[in-house]
Amino acid sequence: MKVIETEYKGYLFRSRLEARWAVFFDACGVRWEYEPEGIILSDDSWYLPDFYLPDFHCYFEVKRNSVKGSDEGEKAIWKISNGQYTDEWAGIIAFGDPMDDDLYIFCQESDDGGAGCYDNPVTIGLHPATLEPCLFAYNDRRDRSFLTTFSENSEYIPMETNEYGRYSYKDFVSRRVYEARKIARQARFEHGERPGRYR
Repeated sequence: MKVIETEYKGYLFRSRLEARWAVFFDACGVRWEYEPEGIILSDDSWYLPDFYLPDFHCYFEVKRNSVKGSDEGEKAIWKISNGQYTDEWAGIIAFGDPMDDDLYIFCQESDDGGAGCYDNPVTIGLHPATLEPCLFAYNDRRDRSFLTTFSENSEYIPMETNEYGRYSYKDFVSRRVYEARKIARQARFEHGERPGRYR
């Protein structure tokens, strides 16, 4: 399948799907960097993640929803999760556009019982108390802290869990987040058109 390169905010994205994610990040107030640096993986191959999200301290990879479960999808998961298993960096993979909301995080975690690798579905939203961009692990009911690595250079990832019913999915995916998703999905880039903004 041949993808269409798409220009947005002075960047030439490799696909419209990537550009739609950039639109979503902007509409939600999530800072992003496009293809900022390459990474050497544990098998000595090179990998260039699509985005780096400074607010979440995570790399972010985008794939079409149709590749989920395929060899291409599994290879993409292996690449974005490699930093977790080598304890070097954290990553998120998204299958589809923001409206599909099919994201998985690969990072480290710690709680009273210990620490280890963490991989679960998440969503991008706004924290109900601060309205700052935040990740929400909606299937996890435990209280825990999320980290990029266990090294001294580790950073905390702003992510909340369901924590025995303290938060719900709708607390994080507010009307503003849903509208940002819609703006991203409906974005058209032909003839210099610019995506709408949330009001």
